[in-house]
Amino acid sequence: MNVKTGSWGIRRYPTLEPWPSDLPVRTTTHNATSDARRVINSKWVRGGCVLAAFLMAASLFALAETVANVPLFPAPFDKVAHFVFYGTMAALLVHGVGLRWLIVPLILVPVIGAADEWHQSFIVGRDASFWDWMADEIGTVIAFYAYWKWQKARMRDEG
Repeated sequence: MNVKTGSWGIRRYPTLEPWPSDLPVRTTTHNATSDARRVINSKWVRGGCVLAAFLMAASLFALAETVANVPLFPAPFDKVAHFVFYGTMAALLVHGVGLRWLIVPLILVPVIGAADEWHQSFIVGRDASFWDWMADEIGTVIAFYAYWKWQKARMRDEG
């Protein structure tokens, strides 16, 4: 900037130079997709997923006697409930731990399912079933596979 001086050498005001047209103009673009990816992969969301999976597992053991008093689903639909519940728990845990630790939910969720079935064998009004545990396993594997395919597609789209 050039500074003009008055007759006694006192600064009067700076002169503004025109904007040089050869400099690149910085523009910002808002990309909603990248914002959504940043949010879904934030530590808070991932931690919330792990916490939700933990609370789901804890509710299995804490509310086991309450559920024994009121049957929730008739015989063929209880397998669907197992499939959805454990599939959801696995999906939350898989997203919470990320791609590096994908094996953890694949092992941990079936162990929780087996522990739940074992725990049910000691509760009056409930029974342990191998087929319930298999529904847990299938829900876990399908949730794991769906998450893996989703991550693979995201990586392919990003470049």
